[in-house]
Amino acid sequence: MDKLKVSKNKRNLVTENDERFIWLADTNWTMPQRIKFDDIEYLMKKRKSQGFTVLQIVALDPEQDREIRNPLGEKALLNDDLNTPNENYFKYLDWIIDKAEEYGLYILLLPTWGELVVGHNWMGETSEKIVNESNSYQYGQWIGNRYKDRNNIIWCLGGDRMPFHLDEDYRTVWRLMAEGLAKGLLGKDLKYNENKEEWEKILLTYHACHESETGKCSTMSYWTDEEKWISFITIQSGHGLTPKNYELIEKEYKRLNTMPVFDGEPAYEKMPTSWPVIKGFHDDWIVRKRAYWSLFAGSFGHTYGHGSIWCSISEREKDGFRPYSWIESLDHPGAWQIKILRDFMEAVNLNNCIPSQEILLEQSKKEIDVLDEHIQACSEINGAFSCVYFPSGGEDTISLKHLKAETIQIWWFNPKDGKFYSQNNEITEKSASKLNKQNNDSLKITTPTKGEREDWICIVKNENYFISIESAEYGDMIIPQEVKKVFNW
Repeated sequence: MDKLKVSKNKRNLVTENDERFIWLADTNWTMPQRIKFDDIEYLMKKRKSQGFTVLQIVALDPEQDREIRNPLGEKALLNDDLNTPNENYFKYLDWIIDKAEEYGLYILLLPTWGELVVGHNWMGETSEKIVNESNSYQYGQWIGNRYKDRNNIIWCLGGDRMPFHLDEDYRTVWRLMAEGLAKGLLGKDLKYNENKEEWEKILLTYHACHESETGKCSTMSYWTDEEKWISFITIQSGHGLTPKNYELIEKEYKRLNTMPVFDGEPAYEKMPTSWPVIKGFHDDWIVRKRAYWSLFAGSFGHTYGHGSIWCSISEREKDGFRPYSWIESLDHPGAWQIKILRDFMEAVNLNNCIPSQEILLEQSKKEIDVLDEHIQACSEINGAFSCVYFPSGGEDTISLKHLKAETIQIWWFNPKDGKFYSQNNEITEKSASKLNKQNNDSLKITTPTKGEREDWICIVKNENYFISIESAEYGDMIIPQEVKKVFNW
């Protein structure tokens, strides 16, 4: 596999040969601790067939097991000491990373979950701060050196915590770990605020939490451009109903110091919409909204999550908070709609698109009070086409001035089923209608249906610009589905 890097225009991630890369990730934080090898192969094959390209996992994650053991019951750290990693435990992580490469999957790898740095979990419980200023550099160097020859790893620090937590400053811990990674990966002594050109050889981000009090949720919420080790920005739009991730992405997209940005932890499918009182669960609609909103707002890719998959819930662990096992959840609608999103992204190269809210002539004149009525638009940089996402259907008038064409085609694409529809809501052969653009500077468009969960994408394009959105195969599911269990020690 080719290594990934930041593109020349600082907007996307591309291969080392400057070829386009589509980032569609699955959230598998606890995989190394919770899922045994044959089940991991099943998950990888399933996700490959659904169009995923990245798995997000954590090397040391205490959330589901305070002892941090692998499926054989082997602890990650001997004597709970970061300076004595257990070789047997990390051999299993080696196997996972190598198996992912075998299936053509990249790994976003967090060396540690933030809880081990701040000594505090989201239930209010405290614990020993296993990762600290005295050992984070050595651990970063050790794990960087271990995986310096792997091409399919993207690095991530943070682990659902801000660098400031409960009024304590942990920036030095993370800076030292970044510098240790540089030593292990490159064999060079880099300082966090120097050597920018050398830091660009490491693809590294920071995974923040979503602060409910402030709404801050970005890599750059508490870091500045002084941190030369940060190469792209991760947003955690989070699991509430109200975050406007298109605004979060737009804010980072417009930074003076341009960096790629994506929503690395949006609301998960089947995650509670509120906590601690559970009033309901997110469905596939929020998966689609957060995905198309962020991508059309300038995100380079997107991450999917499921309330039972991130923590690898087994049959015996199902409860009112997590009513599905991880194996059941692999086939939930949101995951298969990522497959549709992959088909869409393969056909409509969003790397060549820019946010273009200015073409929405009606929305731009009024304040949108209802979140699910926000329409998001993007356009191909040379004026070949525009894409407009309606989360609840509806209508708007769009400007045609930017489109370089005499005759345009208007398509209605349904992100739930991946099919094209006519204005009368009938499945059609792609092009729903044509319009001679002469003397037409704008166009009133109305979705085939409207209401909750009635989301649509309108594609308005130059008649001569070829786009074909087909259902592709990204991998074969050769193992039949069966009930899988998280390993019992």
